[in-house]
Amino acid sequence: MEFYQLEAFVAVVAQRSFSKAAQQLFLSQPTVSAHVKSLETELAMPLLDRGKNEIILTSAGETLYRYARDLLDIRANALADIRSSNIVSEETLTIAASSVPCQYLLPQIVAAFELQFPMVSVALKQENSRQVCEDVHNYHYPYGIVGEKHFLPRLTYTALLNDELVLAVPNREEYQELLHKNNLTVADIIGYKLLMREPGSGTRSFFEAELLKNGITLNDIHFTVYNSQETIKQVVRRGLGITIISRLVMEDYQEFGLVAVRSLQDLDLKREFYLVHHDKRILSPAAKALRDFIMKTYYQEDRK
Repeated sequence: MEFYQLEAFVAVVAQRSFSKAAQQLFLSQPTVSAHVKSLETELAMPLLDRGKNEIILTSAGETLYRYARDLLDIRANALADIRSSNIVSEETLTIAASSVPCQYLLPQIVAAFELQFPMVSVALKQENSRQVCEDVHNYHYPYGIVGEKHFLPRLTYTALLNDELVLAVPNREEYQELLHKNNLTVADIIGYKLLMREPGSGTRSFFEAELLKNGITLNDIHFTVYNSQETIKQVVRRGLGITIISRLVMEDYQEFGLVAVRSLQDLDLKREFYLVHHDKRILSPAAKALRDFIMKTYYQEDRK
């Protein structure tokens, strides 16, 4: 098992494509395919399930992928130490995050980071909290930011920023009964259409858990599922329903009078966003720098 074989295998998994992996490694596609095939031959088992439309890791492939990432990261850090250069160098990082931090927190942080480290390019991958945790656990990303903990082996969580889920109500005549009240309860919203995210969303899971503490389930409320937070914002703005959503997300619409925001007095909807990482994952100097930048920025902002 050679490093060049592992590099080809990791690139194919990360890019979900042999051709894109070849471009990344500046190799031909047949060469990348041959490297992966030689690994499978050496191990006497398939590592990838090569379907028509996507590449999926087999059970053996998932195991090798985690070890391969560690081996490649260890090699990179060893070379950096040998060269007495733990300095951030040119690198492309992809960080996963759930919808609120991906859309409303990370863009300005990444912009400030890239000004300080112009040799590093940072891409953001938006997924729901459950998927972010699973992908970090499976070594697809060095770390992620989520609004809900999912307890998988070796994952650790560091609190970054406080948040609160609030009720967003359209500023329209048909919602005046809600708008006239400053203090609302769950009982007040029963009978209205509630717009919710899909299962796996941290916002939805957190809200459902708080409802259960009060002996209520989502089935007791008329709700509709949307897979996009931005779609929910637009639909609420146009008066098609109400929603439970992060206060951070609705700040702009509230400022322009498009929606009103209320707390639900009988639920504790305060939560935190967390940085999640695999405690066996070795980070590159660039990944460490971005992690430290994020943690320092959020720690300071949350305590202003």
